[in-house]
Amino acid sequence: MSGRRASTITEPEVNDLLQSRMAELKKLQEVELLTGKMRTLLDSLYNQINLMEIGTDSVANITSNWIQIVRAVSLAANSMMVYNDEDFKTGHPTTERLVRCALDDLGNIINDLHESHEETLTQKNEENNEEFDDK
Repeated sequence: MSGRRASTITEPEVNDLLQSRMAELKKLQEVELLTGKMRTLLDSLYNQINLMEIGTDSVANITSNWIQIVRAVSLAANSMMVYNDEDFKTGHPTTERLVRCALDDLGNIINDLHESHEETLTQKNEENNEEFDDK
């Protein structure tokens, strides 16, 4: 024989060991649940960061074009300075006015702002209804 002797475990010791293992299992299940919740929150954070990145790209695009916008306004303002009062009275051609236009998401000019606003509200209502149906 090997020098070991078989140890016997009493019933109370077995019950204590079983209870301790069950408590450990319960804690591990809680950790697993919390880890799942944390993963969901981190995924949500990732999606929000991606959305912010898209927004910052848009802002960067606008600011990169801002110098061209300022130059266009400046050119229009400066071109008016070469004419004198007589030119305006005689109908001498002047530069076109700068006009602000509302654009849709694709960059197309919106002719009827009221109609476009109603379409946007309708789309948002449909999206909200879809989200509500999904839940």
